[in-house]
Amino acid sequence: MNLTQKLLSIILLFVSSIHLAQDSPSVLNGKIVTRDGNFEGIVILNSSKDISVLSDDKGYFSIRSHINDTIRFISPNHTEYQYVVNEFDIKRSPVLFPLEPLYSINRLDEIVITKIDSDALGFTDKYTKRYTPAERKLRTAKTGGGMIPIDPFVNMLSGRMSMLKKNLAYEKTDHRVDKLIEVVTNERLVDYYHIPLDYVEGFAYYAVEKTEIKELLNVGMVNVNELERELTPVVFEFLEMIKNKKEEEI
Repeated sequence: MNLTQKLLSIILLFVSSIHLAQDSPSVLNGKIVTRDGNFEGIVILNSSKDISVLSDDKGYFSIRSHINDTIRFISPNHTEYQYVVNEFDIKRSPVLFPLEPLYSINRLDEIVITKIDSDALGFTDKYTKRYTPAERKLRTAKTGGGMIPIDPFVNMLSGRMSMLKKNLAYEKTDHRVDKLIEVVTNERLVDYYHIPLDYVEGFAYYAVEKTEIKELLNVGMVNVNELERELTPVVFEFLEMIKNKKEEEI
C-alpha cells in the first residue's frame, strides 16, 4: 500500500467515525428554570424524532437526542420555547432551559400537610441515619428493602439503579443551589454581583457545577469569604454568557 492509499484510508476512517458519532444514540439531560418554580405539565418534545417526555417535579428531564435535533418545551403556564441541540449540550449535565411565564395569574399559596412520621413519634434519635427521599429509593433498590435481594440484580439489568443514582445527584445539586442562595442571598447576587433577577436561579445552578464551589457547599459550615472569592470569576463568566446570548437574539 503506497502513501496515497494510506492517507486516503485514514481520511475515510476519520469521516466514518464522525458519522458514527453523529448517529450514535445520545441523551440530553436538562433542567428547566422558571420564575415561579412551577414545573407542572411541562412537555419536552424532540420534534426531530417525534418523542416526548415530562419533566419531574423539580424541572429535571432526560430525552434521547442528537446534535441539531429541535427540542420544544410546551407548557400550559409558560410560553413555548424551541431549542436546537449542539455538541456541547450532549456533554453537559444538566443543560439549563429558562421558561417565561405565559401570563400573570393569582394562585393560592401551597397547602402544607404535616405528616406524622417516626421522628414525630419519638422512634428516632440523634444516632439514627436519616435519608432523603432519593437516598431512600436508592437504598431500597440496592438492598431489596430487607427482603430477598432479587431487586438489585433486576434493577441493574433494567437501568433503574442508574436512574435512581441520577435522581440522587440532582437532589444534591438542588440542595447546593438552595444553600448557595441562602448563604449569599438573592439581594447580594442582584445588587452586588449584578446578576439579573430573572437569572439568579440559573446562575446558582451554573455556579454549583464548579468543583471548588461544590466542595465549599458540601461542608456543614460554609466559609462565606472563600465562597465569594471563588464565586467572583464565575459571575464574570455567567454575565458574559448572558451578554452573548442577548447579542445572538438581536
